[in-house]
Amino acid sequence: MRSVVLTAVMAVAALGAGPVAAQNYGGGRQPSAILFDQPNFQGRQTTIYGLATNLPRDWNDKTMSARFQGRWRVCEDSDFRGRCQDVTGDVPNMNSLGMAERITSLQAYSGAGGGGGFGPPPGGSWRPGGGNWSGPNQYRPTEGVRSVFFPYPTYEGYDIAAGSSSANAFCRSQGLGSSAYYDSSQRAQQAIDGEGRYTGPTSVLRDVVCRRN
Repeated sequence: MRSVVLTAVMAVAALGAGPVAAQNYGGGRQPSAILFDQPNFQGRQTTIYGLATNLPRDWNDKTMSARFQGRWRVCEDSDFRGRCQDVTGDVPNMNSLGMAERITSLQAYSGAGGGGGFGPPPGGSWRPGGGNWSGPNQYRPTEGVRSVFFPYPTYEGYDIAAGSSSANAFCRSQGLGSSAYYDSSQRAQQAIDGEGRYTGPTSVLRDVVCRRN
């Protein structure tokens, strides 16, 4: 493990890596959720776009129906705690999910993630020995004998929330095995987690080393 970490550090120095700003959603139409305070899409409404959020006070526990563009997770408590449901499409009455007047927080899944981890990014992903890289050219992967080093990994233009599951999901989206090492010393205002969900401010992956299969 020490040699793997040393390889990662040396690769960072060689590439002169610097911060990468998160880009706009790159997977097509941004997910949105239109919430209504009456059944059948009636009454007062508000629209939430893309990123995870706790609902403001005047919408906490008010939603009775909703139209979901893309796949979303809705939860009873703040910060995606308590009972949660995955939803998509039109829901004319949230009673059908047992969530009427109960939604406090919600977050969207990315278009390709869909709750099952990362798929290949739009335009393809890096392939071992193939030289195809979907990220910024100045942060191209560095190939080793038994591993591949990725500085500043992103998915669909977004930073990736830190954690072993996210690191493993990223490595597998690149056609590789599990991660051997990752750094999480930096934060970003928005990111995508290992399940393909948008998140708010969080620690994010930096310097990921992926094992070859």
